[in-house]
Amino acid sequence: MALPWINIGIVLALGLVFIAAGWYFSRRVEDADEYIVGSGKLGVAFGMTSLLAFWITGNTMLAAPESAYNFGITGALGYALIGGSGVVLFGFLSKRIHQVIPHGKSVGDYYGTRYDGKNYFLFIALLIIYVLGLIVTQGIGGGVLLEQIFDIPYMVSVVLTFAVVITYSYFGGFRSVAGVAYFQVLLILVVAIVVPPLVYFKVGFTPVYQGMLETTPSSLNLTNQAALLFMFGGAFFGIGEVFMDNTFWQRAYAIRQEDVLKTFMMSGIGWALVPLAVASLAFVALAFGREPEQINQVAPLVAQVYGGQFAGWLFLVAVWSALASTTAASINALATLLMHDLLPRVKEDVSGDESLQYGKYLTVVVGVLGLLLSLPKILTMLQMLIFLGVINAAFIFPIVLGLWSEKTNPNGVFVAAIVAIAGGYAVYFTVGNLQGIIASGWLSFLITAGSTVVWPREFDWRKLQLAGRSASEGGD
Repeated sequence: MALPWINIGIVLALGLVFIAAGWYFSRRVEDADEYIVGSGKLGVAFGMTSLLAFWITGNTMLAAPESAYNFGITGALGYALIGGSGVVLFGFLSKRIHQVIPHGKSVGDYYGTRYDGKNYFLFIALLIIYVLGLIVTQGIGGGVLLEQIFDIPYMVSVVLTFAVVITYSYFGGFRSVAGVAYFQVLLILVVAIVVPPLVYFKVGFTPVYQGMLETTPSSLNLTNQAALLFMFGGAFFGIGEVFMDNTFWQRAYAIRQEDVLKTFMMSGIGWALVPLAVASLAFVALAFGREPEQINQVAPLVAQVYGGQFAGWLFLVAVWSALASTTAASINALATLLMHDLLPRVKEDVSGDESLQYGKYLTVVVGVLGLLLSLPKILTMLQMLIFLGVINAAFIFPIVLGLWSEKTNPNGVFVAAIVAIAGGYAVYFTVGNLQGIIASGWLSFLITAGSTVVWPREFDWRKLQLAGRSASEGGD
Protein backbone atom coordinates (compact mmCIF):
# COMPACT_ATOMS: atom_id res chain seq x y z
CA MET A 1 0.00 0.00 0.00
CA ALA A 2 1.34 3.42 -1.01
CA LEU A 3 1.97 5.83 1.83
CA PRO A 4 -0.22 8.98 1.94
CA TRP A 5 2.67 11.40 1.61
CA ILE A 6 0.50 14.52 1.60
CA ASN A 7 -1.03 13.55 4.93
CA ILE A 8 2.37 12.65 6.35
CA GLY A 9 3.61 16.05 5.20
CA ILE A 10 0.78 17.81 7.05
CA VAL A 11 1.61 15.97 10.28
CA LEU A 12 5.30 16.74 9.87
CA ALA A 13 4.52 20.43 9.25
CA LEU A 14 2.62 20.63 12.54
CA GLY A 15 5.41 18.69 14.23
CA LEU A 16 8.05 21.08 12.89
CA VAL A 17 6.13 23.98 14.41
CA PHE A 18 6.31 22.22 17.80
CA ILE A 19 10.01 21.48 17.31
CA ALA A 20 10.80 25.08 16.37
CA ALA A 21 8.94 26.36 19.42
CA GLY A 22 10.73 23.84 21.63
CA TRP A 23 14.10 24.97 20.30
CA TYR A 24 13.18 28.62 20.88
CA PHE A 25 12.31 28.05 24.53
CA SER A 26 15.37 25.86 25.07
CA ARG A 27 17.73 28.80 24.50
CA ARG A 28 17.12 29.95 28.08
CA VAL A 29 18.09 26.61 29.65
CA GLU A 30 21.45 27.13 31.35
CA ASP A 31 21.67 24.32 33.89
CA ALA A 32 20.23 20.98 34.96
CA ASP A 33 17.76 22.53 37.42
CA GLU A 34 16.10 24.53 34.64
CA TYR A 35 15.93 21.38 32.51
CA ILE A 36 13.97 19.76 35.36
CA VAL A 37 11.58 22.50 36.61
CA GLY A 38 12.28 25.62 34.57
CA SER A 39 12.61 28.89 36.49
CA GLY A 40 10.21 27.91 39.30
CA LYS A 41 8.26 31.15 38.76
CA LEU A 42 5.24 30.15 36.68
CA GLY A 43 2.14 32.22 37.37
CA VAL A 44 -1.51 31.20 37.09
CA ALA A 45 -1.80 31.55 33.30
CA PHE A 46 1.30 29.59 32.30
CA GLY A 47 0.83 27.19 35.20
CA MET A 48 -2.68 26.36 33.99
CA THR A 49 -1.62 25.91 30.37
CA SER A 50 1.23 23.63 31.43
CA LEU A 51 -1.11 21.54 33.60
CA LEU A 52 -3.92 21.40 31.04
CA ALA A 53 -1.61 20.56 28.16
CA PHE A 54 -0.19 17.64 30.10
CA TRP A 55 -3.44 16.41 31.64
CA ILE A 56 -5.58 16.83 28.52
CA THR A 57 -4.06 13.68 27.17
CA GLY A 58 -4.82 11.41 24.28
CA ASN A 59 -6.71 9.45 26.92
CA THR A 60 -8.90 12.49 27.57
CA MET A 61 -9.71 12.87 23.88
CA LEU A 62 -10.03 9.17 23.02
CA ALA A 63 -10.62 7.19 26.23
CA ALA A 64 -13.26 9.60 27.58
CA PRO A 65 -15.48 8.84 24.55
CA GLU A 66 -14.60 5.17 25.04
CA SER A 67 -15.93 5.33 28.61
CA ALA A 68 -19.08 7.12 27.40
CA TYR A 69 -19.55 4.47 24.70
CA ASN A 70 -19.21 1.71 27.31
CA PHE A 71 -21.14 3.27 30.21
CA GLY A 72 -23.27 6.04 28.72
CA ILE A 73 -23.84 9.38 30.44
CA THR A 74 -22.46 8.16 33.76
CA GLY A 75 -19.29 7.06 31.97
CA ALA A 76 -18.76 10.59 30.66
CA LEU A 77 -19.41 12.09 34.10
CA GLY A 78 -17.16 9.49 35.71
CA TYR A 79 -14.24 10.24 33.42
CA ALA A 80 -14.54 13.95 34.22
CA LEU A 81 -14.51 13.09 37.94
CA ILE A 82 -11.51 10.78 37.53
CA GLY A 83 -9.10 13.45 36.36
CA GLY A 84 -10.64 16.65 37.64
CA SER A 85 -10.87 15.64 41.29
CA GLY A 86 -7.25 14.49 41.34
CA VAL A 87 -5.94 17.83 40.06
CA VAL A 88 -8.09 19.86 42.47
CA LEU A 89 -6.98 17.76 45.45
CA PHE A 90 -3.34 17.96 44.39
CA GLY A 91 -3.63 21.72 44.77
CA PHE A 92 -3.88 21.25 48.53
CA LEU A 93 -0.91 18.87 48.42
CA SER A 94 1.06 21.41 46.37
CA LYS A 95 0.60 24.08 49.02
CA ARG A 96 1.86 21.67 51.65
CA ILE A 97 4.73 20.55 49.38
CA HIS A 98 5.97 24.15 49.12
CA GLN A 99 5.89 24.43 52.91
CA VAL A 100 7.70 21.24 53.88
CA ILE A 101 10.06 20.68 50.92
CA PRO A 102 10.74 24.13 49.43
CA HIS A 103 13.79 23.10 47.39
CA GLY A 104 12.41 19.88 45.93
CA LYS A 105 12.50 19.16 42.23
CA SER A 106 10.92 15.71 41.94
CA VAL A 107 8.61 13.34 43.76
CA GLY A 108 11.72 11.31 44.53
CA ASP A 109 13.09 14.16 46.66
CA TYR A 110 10.02 13.82 48.85
CA TYR A 111 9.57 10.06 48.92
CA GLY A 112 13.24 9.21 49.34
CA THR A 113 13.67 11.69 52.21
CA ARG A 114 10.38 11.10 54.01
CA TYR A 115 10.74 7.32 53.98
CA ASP A 116 13.70 4.94 53.73
CA GLY A 117 15.69 3.25 50.98
CA LYS A 118 13.47 0.23 50.48
CA ASN A 119 10.40 2.45 50.14
CA TYR A 120 12.21 4.76 47.76
CA PHE A 121 13.38 2.06 45.36
CA LEU A 122 10.01 0.28 45.39
CA PHE A 123 8.27 3.58 44.63
CA ILE A 124 10.69 4.57 41.86
CA ALA A 125 10.48 1.14 40.22
CA LEU A 126 6.68 1.24 40.16
CA LEU A 127 6.66 4.89 39.09
CA ILE A 128 8.83 4.00 36.08
CA ILE A 129 6.36 1.25 35.15
CA TYR A 130 3.44 3.65 35.49
CA VAL A 131 5.01 6.45 33.43
CA LEU A 132 6.07 4.05 30.68
CA GLY A 133 2.50 2.75 30.63
CA LEU A 134 1.18 6.30 30.31
CA ILE A 135 3.62 7.02 27.47
CA VAL A 136 2.49 3.83 25.73
CA THR A 137 -1.17 4.88 25.91
CA GLN A 138 -0.24 8.11 24.13
CA GLY A 139 1.75 6.23 21.50
CA ILE A 140 -1.17 3.89 20.86
CA GLY A 141 -3.49 6.89 20.67
CA GLY A 142 -1.28 8.65 18.14
CA GLY A 143 -1.10 5.57 15.96
CA VAL A 144 -4.86 4.94 16.08
CA LEU A 145 -5.71 8.58 15.40
CA LEU A 146 -3.51 9.11 12.37
CA GLU A 147 -4.52 5.71 11.01
CA GLN A 148 -8.24 6.49 11.37
CA ILE A 149 -8.34 10.02 10.00
CA PHE A 150 -5.24 10.35 7.82
CA ASP A 151 -4.86 6.75 6.60
CA ILE A 152 -1.25 6.68 7.77
CA PRO A 153 -0.24 3.11 8.75
CA TYR A 154 -0.21 2.55 12.50
CA MET A 155 3.53 1.93 12.86
CA VAL A 156 4.44 4.94 10.73
CA SER A 157 2.06 7.06 12.82
CA VAL A 158 3.69 5.97 16.08
CA VAL A 159 7.18 6.71 14.76
CA LEU A 160 6.10 10.16 13.51
CA THR A 161 4.57 11.06 16.86
CA PHE A 162 7.58 10.01 18.92
CA ALA A 163 10.12 11.54 16.54
CA VAL A 164 8.54 14.98 16.96
CA VAL A 165 8.09 14.69 20.72
CA ILE A 166 11.56 13.34 21.47
CA THR A 167 13.17 16.08 19.40
CA TYR A 168 11.61 19.09 21.09
CA SER A 169 11.75 17.51 24.57
CA TYR A 170 15.48 16.90 24.05
CA PHE A 171 16.27 20.56 23.42
CA GLY A 172 15.13 22.23 26.61
CA GLY A 173 13.47 19.72 28.90
CA PHE A 174 10.79 21.30 31.07
CA ARG A 175 11.18 24.75 29.48
CA SER A 176 10.58 23.39 25.98
CA VAL A 177 7.71 21.16 27.09
CA ALA A 178 5.97 23.94 29.05
CA GLY A 179 6.56 26.53 26.32
CA VAL A 180 5.17 24.39 23.51
CA ALA A 181 2.28 23.39 25.78
CA TYR A 182 0.97 26.96 25.74
CA PHE A 183 0.24 26.70 22.02
CA GLN A 184 -0.92 23.11 22.20
CA VAL A 185 -3.54 23.76 24.85
CA LEU A 186 -4.98 26.63 22.80
CA LEU A 187 -5.41 24.26 19.85
CA ILE A 188 -6.97 21.62 22.06
CA LEU A 189 -9.47 23.96 23.72
CA VAL A 190 -10.54 25.57 20.45
CA VAL A 191 -11.28 22.18 18.94
CA ALA A 192 -13.02 20.84 22.07
CA ILE A 193 -15.30 23.88 21.92
CA VAL A 194 -15.93 23.72 18.15
CA VAL A 195 -16.21 20.06 17.07
CA PRO A 196 -18.94 18.63 19.38
CA PRO A 197 -21.37 21.54 18.69
CA LEU A 198 -20.62 21.25 14.98
CA VAL A 199 -21.57 17.56 15.03
CA TYR A 200 -24.73 18.14 17.09
CA PHE A 201 -25.89 21.02 14.90
CA LYS A 202 -25.75 18.61 11.95
CA VAL A 203 -27.42 15.57 13.55
CA GLY A 204 -29.66 17.29 16.12
CA PHE A 205 -29.99 16.76 19.87
CA THR A 206 -33.43 15.15 19.74
CA PRO A 207 -32.47 12.41 17.22
CA VAL A 208 -29.46 11.53 19.37
CA TYR A 209 -31.59 11.24 22.51
CA GLN A 210 -34.28 9.21 20.73
CA GLY A 211 -31.66 6.97 19.16
CA MET A 212 -30.01 6.25 22.50
CA LEU A 213 -33.43 5.59 24.06
CA GLU A 214 -34.23 3.01 21.37
CA THR A 215 -30.85 1.32 20.81
CA THR A 216 -29.07 1.57 24.19
CA PRO A 217 -31.48 2.71 26.93
CA SER A 218 -28.98 1.61 29.59
CA SER A 219 -26.67 4.42 28.45
CA LEU A 220 -29.20 6.95 29.80
CA ASN A 221 -29.50 5.22 33.19
CA LEU A 222 -27.73 7.32 35.82
CA THR A 223 -27.96 4.52 38.41
CA ASN A 224 -26.34 1.84 36.24
CA GLN A 225 -24.23 -0.18 38.69
CA ALA A 226 -21.37 -0.82 36.26
CA ALA A 227 -21.21 2.88 35.40
CA LEU A 228 -21.26 3.96 39.06
CA LEU A 229 -18.51 1.45 39.83
CA PHE A 230 -16.48 3.00 37.02
CA MET A 231 -17.12 6.49 38.39
CA PHE A 232 -16.07 5.81 41.98
CA GLY A 233 -13.45 3.17 41.24
CA GLY A 234 -12.01 5.44 38.56
CA ALA A 235 -11.71 8.28 41.06
CA PHE A 236 -9.26 6.12 43.02
CA PHE A 237 -6.92 5.58 40.10
CA GLY A 238 -7.36 9.16 38.83
CA ILE A 239 -6.33 10.64 42.17
CA GLY A 240 -3.54 8.08 42.46
CA GLU A 241 -2.27 8.96 38.99
CA VAL A 242 -2.01 12.64 39.87
CA PHE A 243 -0.48 12.15 43.32
CA MET A 244 2.13 9.68 42.09
CA ASP A 245 3.06 11.30 38.78
CA ASN A 246 6.32 13.26 38.81
CA THR A 247 4.90 15.58 36.15
CA PHE A 248 2.52 17.11 38.70
CA TRP A 249 5.28 17.42 41.29
CA GLN A 250 7.42 19.23 38.72
CA ARG A 251 4.61 21.73 38.15
CA ALA A 252 3.97 22.09 41.87
CA TYR A 253 7.59 23.20 42.28
CA ALA A 254 7.57 25.31 39.10
CA ILE A 255 4.48 27.40 40.00
CA ARG A 256 4.86 30.29 42.44
CA GLN A 257 3.87 29.30 45.98
CA GLU A 258 1.23 32.01 46.31
CA ASP A 259 -0.46 30.85 43.07
CA VAL A 260 -0.16 27.08 43.34
CA LEU A 261 -3.47 26.22 45.05
CA LYS A 262 -5.53 28.49 42.83
CA THR A 263 -3.78 27.24 39.70
CA PHE A 264 -4.41 23.56 40.44
CA MET A 265 -8.04 24.10 41.45
CA MET A 266 -8.86 26.13 38.34
CA SER A 267 -7.02 23.60 36.16
CA GLY A 268 -8.96 20.67 37.63
CA ILE A 269 -12.32 22.32 37.03
CA GLY A 270 -11.33 23.49 33.55
CA TRP A 271 -9.99 20.06 32.64
CA ALA A 272 -13.24 18.30 33.57
CA LEU A 273 -15.15 20.23 30.91
CA VAL A 274 -12.98 18.86 28.08
CA PRO A 275 -13.71 15.11 28.52
CA LEU A 276 -17.39 15.94 28.98
CA ALA A 277 -17.39 17.75 25.64
CA VAL A 278 -15.54 15.13 23.60
CA ALA A 279 -17.28 12.20 25.36
CA SER A 280 -20.59 13.52 24.01
CA LEU A 281 -19.44 12.41 20.55
CA ALA A 282 -19.85 8.80 21.68
CA PHE A 283 -23.57 9.41 22.23
CA VAL A 284 -23.93 10.03 18.49
CA ALA A 285 -22.31 6.66 17.76
CA LEU A 286 -24.63 4.93 20.24
CA ALA A 287 -27.71 6.66 18.84
CA PHE A 288 -27.06 5.72 15.22
CA GLY A 289 -25.50 2.30 15.79
CA ARG A 290 -22.00 3.23 14.68
CA GLU A 291 -19.48 0.60 15.79
CA PRO A 292 -15.82 1.58 15.33
CA GLU A 293 -13.28 -1.08 14.35
CA GLN A 294 -11.47 -0.24 17.58
CA ILE A 295 -13.30 1.37 20.46
CA ASN A 296 -10.53 3.98 20.82
CA GLN A 297 -11.61 5.31 17.41
CA VAL A 298 -15.21 6.22 18.30
CA ALA A 299 -14.61 9.98 18.72
CA PRO A 300 -12.54 10.60 15.55
CA LEU A 301 -14.97 8.37 13.61
CA VAL A 302 -17.99 10.45 14.70
CA ALA A 303 -16.15 13.73 14.12
CA GLN A 304 -15.29 12.70 10.56
CA VAL A 305 -18.55 10.99 9.56
CA TYR A 306 -21.04 13.41 11.12
CA GLY A 307 -19.01 16.61 11.31
CA GLY A 308 -17.42 16.33 7.89
CA GLN A 309 -13.81 16.27 6.76
CA PHE A 310 -13.14 19.68 8.31
CA ALA A 311 -14.32 18.53 11.75
CA GLY A 312 -12.29 15.35 11.37
CA TRP A 313 -9.15 17.33 10.65
CA LEU A 314 -9.83 19.74 13.51
CA PHE A 315 -10.22 16.79 15.85
CA LEU A 316 -6.95 15.37 14.53
CA VAL A 317 -5.14 18.61 15.37
CA ALA A 318 -6.54 18.68 18.91
CA VAL A 319 -5.92 15.04 19.75
CA TRP A 320 -2.49 14.90 18.20
CA SER A 321 -1.54 18.07 20.10
CA ALA A 322 -2.84 16.45 23.31
CA LEU A 323 -0.90 13.28 22.60
CA ALA A 324 2.28 15.22 21.87
CA SER A 325 2.02 17.43 24.96
CA THR A 326 1.38 14.54 27.34
CA THR A 327 4.02 12.30 25.79
CA ALA A 328 6.58 15.09 25.97
CA ALA A 329 5.72 15.91 29.57
CA SER A 330 5.86 12.24 30.61
CA ILE A 331 9.16 11.62 28.84
CA ASN A 332 10.62 14.75 30.45
CA ALA A 333 9.27 13.78 33.88
CA LEU A 334 10.74 10.28 33.75
CA ALA A 335 14.06 11.32 32.19
CA THR A 336 14.63 14.11 34.71
CA LEU A 337 13.57 11.85 37.59
CA LEU A 338 16.26 9.37 36.55
CA MET A 339 18.75 12.20 36.03
CA HIS A 340 18.04 13.97 39.34
CA ASP A 341 17.30 11.02 41.64
CA LEU A 342 19.11 7.95 40.37
CA LEU A 343 22.14 9.36 38.52
CA PRO A 344 23.82 10.72 41.70
CA ARG A 345 23.34 7.29 43.35
CA VAL A 346 25.22 5.43 40.61
CA LYS A 347 27.79 8.07 39.58
CA GLU A 348 29.51 10.32 42.09
CA ASP A 349 30.67 13.90 41.52
CA VAL A 350 28.52 14.60 38.48
CA SER A 351 28.94 18.22 37.40
CA GLY A 352 26.01 20.43 36.44
CA ASP A 353 26.93 20.30 32.75
CA GLU A 354 27.29 16.52 32.85
CA SER A 355 23.94 16.18 34.59
CA LEU A 356 22.28 18.33 31.92
CA GLN A 357 23.78 16.20 29.16
CA TYR A 358 22.70 12.99 30.88
CA GLY A 359 19.20 14.44 31.08
CA LYS A 360 19.17 14.91 27.31
CA TYR A 361 20.50 11.40 26.70
CA LEU A 362 17.87 9.93 29.03
CA THR A 363 15.16 11.87 27.20
CA VAL A 364 16.10 10.02 24.01
CA VAL A 365 16.37 6.65 25.77
CA VAL A 366 12.97 6.99 27.48
CA GLY A 367 11.36 8.24 24.27
CA VAL A 368 12.70 5.40 22.14
CA LEU A 369 11.68 2.83 24.76
CA GLY A 370 8.17 4.29 24.79
CA LEU A 371 8.07 4.12 20.99
CA LEU A 372 9.06 0.45 20.93
CA LEU A 373 6.52 -0.49 23.62
CA SER A 374 3.77 1.33 21.70
CA LEU A 375 4.18 -0.63 18.46
CA PRO A 376 2.21 -3.69 19.63
CA LYS A 377 -1.37 -2.76 20.59
CA ILE A 378 -1.43 -4.56 23.94
CA LEU A 379 -4.50 -2.92 25.49
CA THR A 380 -6.85 -0.08 24.70
CA MET A 381 -6.03 3.26 26.30
CA LEU A 382 -8.73 2.97 28.95
CA GLN A 383 -7.82 -0.65 29.74
CA MET A 384 -4.18 0.35 30.23
CA LEU A 385 -5.12 3.17 32.62
CA ILE A 386 -7.32 0.86 34.69
CA PHE A 387 -4.60 -1.82 34.81
CA LEU A 388 -2.06 0.71 36.10
CA GLY A 389 -4.64 2.11 38.52
CA VAL A 390 -3.96 -0.68 41.03
CA ILE A 391 -0.44 0.71 41.44
CA ASN A 392 -1.60 4.33 41.59
CA ALA A 393 -4.20 3.66 44.28
CA ALA A 394 -1.65 1.96 46.54
CA PHE A 395 0.39 5.16 46.96
CA ILE A 396 -2.34 7.75 47.60
CA PHE A 397 -2.34 7.42 51.39
CA PRO A 398 1.42 6.95 51.94
CA ILE A 399 1.98 10.22 50.04
CA VAL A 400 -0.78 12.12 51.85
CA LEU A 401 -0.15 10.87 55.39
CA GLY A 402 3.60 11.32 54.99
CA LEU A 403 3.12 14.99 54.09
CA TRP A 404 1.01 15.81 57.14
CA SER A 405 1.91 13.32 59.86
CA GLU A 406 5.36 13.04 61.41
CA LYS A 407 4.42 9.65 62.90
CA THR A 408 3.83 7.66 59.67
CA ASN A 409 5.89 4.47 59.92
CA PRO A 410 8.14 3.71 56.90
CA ASN A 411 7.88 -0.04 57.55
CA GLY A 412 4.09 0.23 57.60
CA VAL A 413 4.15 2.17 54.33
CA PHE A 414 6.33 -0.49 52.70
CA VAL A 415 4.04 -3.31 53.80
CA ALA A 416 0.99 -1.28 52.77
CA ALA A 417 2.29 -0.77 49.22
CA ILE A 418 3.20 -4.42 48.67
CA VAL A 419 0.01 -5.85 50.22
CA ALA A 420 -2.21 -3.29 48.45
CA ILE A 421 -0.72 -3.98 45.02
CA ALA A 422 -0.69 -7.77 45.48
CA GLY A 423 -4.20 -7.80 46.92
CA GLY A 424 -5.44 -5.32 44.34
CA TYR A 425 -4.24 -7.39 41.40
CA ALA A 426 -5.63 -10.56 42.99
CA VAL A 427 -9.06 -8.90 43.07
CA TYR A 428 -8.46 -7.37 39.63
CA PHE A 429 -8.02 -10.78 37.98
CA THR A 430 -10.61 -12.72 39.99
CA VAL A 431 -13.46 -10.30 40.74
CA GLY A 432 -13.13 -7.27 38.46
CA ASN A 433 -10.65 -4.63 37.36
CA LEU A 434 -12.29 -1.62 39.05
CA GLN A 435 -12.86 -3.64 42.21
CA GLY A 436 -9.11 -4.33 42.19
CA ILE A 437 -8.35 -0.61 42.22
CA ILE A 438 -10.74 0.01 45.10
CA ALA A 439 -9.27 -2.92 47.04
CA SER A 440 -5.74 -1.59 46.50
CA GLY A 441 -6.68 1.86 47.80
CA TRP A 442 -8.48 0.59 50.89
CA LEU A 443 -5.77 -1.93 51.81
CA SER A 444 -3.16 0.81 51.51
CA PHE A 445 -5.21 3.15 53.68
CA LEU A 446 -5.91 0.59 56.41
CA ILE A 447 -2.31 -0.57 56.73
CA THR A 448 -0.71 2.89 56.43
CA ALA A 449 -3.12 4.53 58.89
CA GLY A 450 -3.13 1.51 61.21
CA SER A 451 0.67 1.34 61.44
CA THR A 452 0.79 5.11 62.04
CA VAL A 453 -1.49 4.73 65.06
CA VAL A 454 -0.16 1.44 66.45
CA TRP A 455 3.59 1.83 65.62
CA PRO A 456 4.25 5.57 65.23
CA ARG A 457 7.71 6.61 64.05
CA GLU A 458 8.89 10.18 64.66
CA PHE A 459 10.20 12.11 61.65
CA ASP A 460 12.36 15.26 61.62
CA TRP A 461 10.75 17.73 59.18
CA ARG A 462 14.08 19.56 58.82
CA LYS A 463 15.26 16.74 56.55
CA LEU A 464 12.62 17.70 53.98
CA GLN A 465 13.59 21.37 54.28
CA LEU A 466 17.05 20.44 52.98
CA ALA A 467 15.98 17.87 50.39
CA GLY A 468 16.61 18.72 46.75
CA ARG A 469 18.97 21.60 47.45
CA SER A 470 21.83 21.98 45.00
CA ALA A 471 25.26 23.26 45.87
CA SER A 472 24.34 26.68 44.46
CA GLU A 473 21.43 26.85 46.90
CA GLY A 474 23.63 26.08 49.86
CA GLY A 475 23.10 22.34 49.96
CA ASP A 476 25.81 19.96 51.09
